[in-house]
Parts: sequence; structure tokens; C-alpha cells
Amino acid sequence: MQSTNLRESGRYVKSEMNVFQDVLPASLAESERALACCAIAREKLETGDYESGCALLAAWWKPGAWPNQALLDQLASAELLLVAGILSDAAARSSQLSRGQKWAEVLLSGSIALFDQIGERTKAIEARIELGCCYYHQGLFDIAHAMLESCVRELPDQFCELKAVGLIRLAIVERHSRRLQEAMNLLNEAATLESTFSSWTKGRFQTEMANTLKDLGILEGKRLLFDRALGHYHQAALQFERVGNLRYTAAVENNRGYLLLSLRRFEEATEHLERARALYG
Repeated sequence: MQSTNLRESGRYVKSEMNVFQDVLPASLAESERALACCAIAREKLETGDYESGCALLAAWWKPGAWPNQALLDQLASAELLLVAGILSDAAARSSQLSRGQKWAEVLLSGSIALFDQIGERTKAIEARIELGCCYYHQGLFDIAHAMLESCVRELPDQFCELKAVGLIRLAIVERHSRRLQEAMNLLNEAATLESTFSSWTKGRFQTEMANTLKDLGILEGKRLLFDRALGHYHQAALQFERVGNLRYTAAVENNRGYLLLSLRRFEEATEHLERARALYG
């Protein structure tokens, strides 16, 4: 699969980087170049290609280090810190970067400080959402909850998709804290904004809706909730396939397969579990 091939050889990443650098206008200032690379790195994050995302920022940042911001203006520096922080957290979760989440904390905190300093309030909130997510990944649920809740409350109404991302991530914290009805309430609020979602956000929304319905089904013993969860897993897989994220598609197929297994629908379960294994490579 894609991530496996990248681990086996750096040739693809290097080739891709050369092509990208060739199409950037030579007249671009360093800050503009950094912002362009950050934008493409964020696309790589959505596809689950963390190695290519890191490679795109190699002129300014290496994983496990502080970025070189010497030639960058404050906006480019803040964006670089934000994207490097997200990549560090993502790579740490996929076991590709030692102590990545601690580095993510440092990078994201730096990003928040810079965005606040230059008056980019919404970007600062976006970075705080990512930091809250990073705290959650480390099991610091109370800190994550407080940060994500304040972000959702502070976001202006016109930033619909970012607000939905905050609601989804807060719902994840609530679910893992076993506050399932609170999680469902947050997801229902996010659902009112669904018309604004990109495929990536739709995939994350559908996945969390499925996970929460599954847990509620276990708690309440209602088969209807399991059936609804399966429908949301199906939709999540479609969205992640659309953006080319094989890593997340595999995770969804795995969850879907185990739920079918618990329902004793063995033939269907086998199909989805085998697909998950093939995608994991």
C-alpha cells in the first residue's frame, strides 16, 4: 500500500518533492514558498501520507527538531509550526516518530502564540483544536475537554467546518470518557453543519457517529443502534476512499468487521476484516 511503499523506499517522496519544487515560481519569497509547501503538506495529511508531508517541509523542519524560521515572516512561521505540529502528532500515532506528541505540543503552542501575536484569532483557535486533540491522544482527557470546549464556544458562526471539527473532536473525548449521550449531542450539533463539510471532515464525522452509536448499542442493548452504526461506517469508508486515505479506510473496515463479528454476521465480517488487512498491507 501507499505508506508501506514509502517506508520501503524514499525514491517516491524525493521524486515528488523535485516535481513540486520545479513548478513553484522562482520569484516566490521564502515565506510564500513555505506557505505553499504547508498547503500541500496538509493535503498529504488528509491522504495519510505523513512521510511526504514531512518531506515537503524539509527545507525548514525535520521531525524531532525546532523549525528554521530565520527567513520567514510571522504568518509563514506560525503556519509552519501548525502543520509541523499536526504532522508530529499524526506520525507519533502511526509509530513513525519517537516522542512526536511531545514535540507536537511544543510546535502547536508556538503556533498559537504567533497567531495570537499577529491577530489571527481563528487560526489560533484552529491550532488550539489541534493541541486539544494532541492532549487527547496522550490520555489527558480533562485538559483536552476544556481546550476543545472553549474553542467551540469561541469560534465565530461563519467558520462552519472548523467548528464541526472541534465538535467532532470534543465528541471523541466525551465518548472515551464514557459520556456517550453528551458525545451524541455534540455530533447531532455537528450534523447541522454537514453541508459545509469536505470529504475528509465527512469521513471523520461518519466514523465518530458510528463509534458512538456502537458504544451506545452495547450500553443499551439496542440492535437498531448497531445497524445505524454500520451505515455510518459504510459512509465513512466511502469518504476516506474519495480522498485516498487508505490508512483510515482500513481502520473503518476493521471496526466495521469487528462489529459484524459481534453480531454473528460472519461472512460479512470476514469480507471487511480481510479488506482491512489488505489495506494495512
